[in-house]
Formats: sequence, C-alpha cells, structure tokens
Amino acid sequence: MQPEDELIWHLVKQIVETVFENETPAARLQQVAILLTINALQDHETPLTTQRLGDVFGLGTAQTSRLVLRLVERGLVERQRVHNRRGRGHAYVLRVRDTPELSALRQAISGGDRDS
Repeated sequence: MQPEDELIWHLVKQIVETVFENETPAARLQQVAILLTINALQDHETPLTTQRLGDVFGLGTAQTSRLVLRLVERGLVERQRVHNRRGRGHAYVLRVRDTPELSALRQAISGGDRDS
C-alpha cells in the first residue's frame, strides 16, 4: 500500500471500526468525508473553520458543528478557538489530531515526494 493510501486508511478506519450507540452507517460516512476534507485543507493559507468547512459541503453551521463535534469526541480532530474575521466573535480552527502514527505516515508521504 502506498503511503498516501495508508494515511487515508489510517484516518478512515478510526471511524468505521468504532461505532457509537445509535450511529448509522450514513453518519459514519459523513464523518469520513469531513475528516478527509479537514486533513486536505488544514494547511492552506486560509484557516479551516467550521463555517468554511460547511461552505465546502453546502451545510449549515449547526449541522457542520455536529459532525465536527463527533470527530472531536472520537479524538480525531482538534479545535482551536480564535477570533473571527471581524474580530468580534470567535471561530474554531480545525486540525486533524496529530498522533505518532499519523506523523510517521505524513513523513513517509513527504519523503516519497522528494524522491519523485
């Protein structure tokens, strides 16, 4: 398996292998999509907030927040409270929670890119 595929499977299996009570397969699939999107967009110039994530999927803030909170409960996503663009309220910047295994996979991917 390629390092990129291993990274994706590492993220996905943490959702599909642990089922919360009364959680549907569709809910887990939504969480997978949200998690993979956070992983893909977290290092872009524009901070990845719940609002921005909702915009990507065409979801409202409340629905996006519920999906993100499920990932926070699983220990997969971290939220950092920051001031919003206007400086009057707050927002949460989203990141995939870094683990030693995840760091090793990311390093394998970046090391593989240099050899190409």
